[in-house]
Amino acid sequence: MKTERLAVALLVAALVAAGLAAGCGKKEAAAEETVRALAVRVQPVAARGFERRLTVQGTLEAKNYATVAARAEGNLDAIWVDEGDVVVAGETALFQVDAANRENALTIAKQDLAVAQAALAVAKASAAKVEAESRKATLDFERYERLHKDGKVSPNEFEAAQVGNAQAQAGIAVAEAQTDLAERQVKQAEAALAIAEKNLADARLVAPLSGVVSARYVEPGEQMSVGKPVLRIDDLSVVEAAAYLPAQYYPEVAPDQTTFRLGIGGRAAGDHAVTYRSPTIDPTLRTFEIKGLLKSPGDAVVPGQMADLTLVFESRQGLGVPSAAILVRSGQTVVFVAQDGQASARPVETGFQNDGWTEILSGLAAGETVVVEGQTQLHDGMAVEAL
Repeated sequence: MKTERLAVALLVAALVAAGLAAGCGKKEAAAEETVRALAVRVQPVAARGFERRLTVQGTLEAKNYATVAARAEGNLDAIWVDEGDVVVAGETALFQVDAANRENALTIAKQDLAVAQAALAVAKASAAKVEAESRKATLDFERYERLHKDGKVSPNEFEAAQVGNAQAQAGIAVAEAQTDLAERQVKQAEAALAIAEKNLADARLVAPLSGVVSARYVEPGEQMSVGKPVLRIDDLSVVEAAAYLPAQYYPEVAPDQTTFRLGIGGRAAGDHAVTYRSPTIDPTLRTFEIKGLLKSPGDAVVPGQMADLTLVFESRQGLGVPSAAILVRSGQTVVFVAQDGQASARPVETGFQNDGWTEILSGLAAGETVVVEGQTQLHDGMAVEAL
């Protein structure tokens, strides 16, 4: 029994010793784990370009366009173009409104002018006749006046000649008035003819500018009124980008001086100058409009497309780090610098931020390596292993 008890005691002692040894091993492993360096990714501080810029979303528009409306009332007889058709200014006929009635009115106006011209001819002939009769009456009066002085005609005969001469002079005045009236009637008829010609011309419209028909609002047979839109024509050869900017940028935008980078559908579309800045700021939205002509639109540029306009107000060279490396610790902006196997929290002053990079104004020197991955797990003085 004693032997068995001794064996059990020895076994217990062995188990206790083994447990103690195992406990010491765990503590040593934990200590090793504590001092093990954290693997981080680093990147050297380098000089690069930075900009103070603003990117806004805008729209491409045709600079020259026209909404062609009816100039006359009546039934829309015909439309000779459709959406997508190319038209030429002053040549392509677009549509016609109730031309038959206006052609009849033009015919009547021409006849009225012919009648007025004939009446003027009659008035002039009548005036010539009256003038001839007046000359005869004047000669008779002058002869009777001489004879009356010589006592060779009676007072009654002289008075008759005198009255005849006065009537002849009055006849001239009447003839001149009739001629003047006839001339005015001719001018009136000419004006009416011009109006009839204009009305007929307004019934049939031609393209006011060259371009492409982009919209058609009505169909033949509809009743038209003056000013009712019929078609829209866009000149696709001159395209501009338009956007709205916040009011605080108004003093910094100058037409023909400020430039912007254009992006269309994720593709760069070149640098362009701002050609227009609205003269006022919208008091409700606190924005203002800018526009810029595209130098070479190309076939891929279509009015109505959305575009990104990036306006650059200031450019400079400076030291930069990836923006992800910037942290805020205890109210300070810091980056972790990997140096001699340790992480050092370095307070920095930042500047512009562009394309995932942040400008460093102070706190770092060119060539120093900053932690760009794993920095959120670091504290000052922590051991690190740079990858």
